[in-house]
Amino acid sequence: MTGQDSVEPVLRFDDVHKAFGTFQVLRGLDLSIVQGRVTVVIGRSGAGKSVTLKHALGLLQPDSGRVWVKGQDITALRGHPLRDLRLRFGMVFQNAALFDSMSVFDNVAFPLREHASLEPERVSELVLEVLAQVGLEGSAHKLPAELSGGMRKRAGLARALIHRPEILLYDEPTTGLDPILTAQINRLIVQTHRSRPDITSVIISHDMASAFAIADQIAFLHEGRIIALGPPESFQEHPDPRVRQFVEGRLDGPIGLE
Repeated sequence: MTGQDSVEPVLRFDDVHKAFGTFQVLRGLDLSIVQGRVTVVIGRSGAGKSVTLKHALGLLQPDSGRVWVKGQDITALRGHPLRDLRLRFGMVFQNAALFDSMSVFDNVAFPLREHASLEPERVSELVLEVLAQVGLEGSAHKLPAELSGGMRKRAGLARALIHRPEILLYDEPTTGLDPILTAQINRLIVQTHRSRPDITSVIISHDMASAFAIADQIAFLHEGRIIALGPPESFQEHPDPRVRQFVEGRLDGPIGLE
């Protein structure tokens, strides 16, 4: 495993264990994520990727171990302090999770109306600004049902960006998209990161082509642990046969079929 950065990470998991009943999902997860980086967490279904994101948000508590955000142990937080910490995050859901009865404008405005005391004119200004940023300038009045799959993803990203989060979490952002739309979403993620270099992005994905296109570092989560961590090029000819099998998408290898 590649060594972790020596600077204080924005997000850190220290020996995190989590089980659901008898099923052990995380088995000593160690991962440090540095500010301004795009980290893609890859791994098979059931490896614990989504569970990892839920721990970052404090939606799940570890059975043992600690999760740190900006040097703060969030496993000890409850109530308003935990709610305030979650406002430092933006979440881009796999299926956008838009409110079907609301327009794109109202979906994107929702976090501001819930958590910020702003005049309606300022809310409108910010919503239109972020819609333009994601290429949805003419879609503010549309309902989610009127959007294509790629447009729904962009609307979900706009909603995640509206309150200027410090950390962006993406749950399988290219799942269900064709190769052209996948490339479009990948480019949007990269452009978002370039326009806001202070944002730290964590993306969970099965898509190796996307991971190679957008990541500053890739973390391979296998059986509840990070077994490989490094820049994308280090995964091209990785010495661990489990990593090579996953990256190459081969049936034969040490990772058995389920």
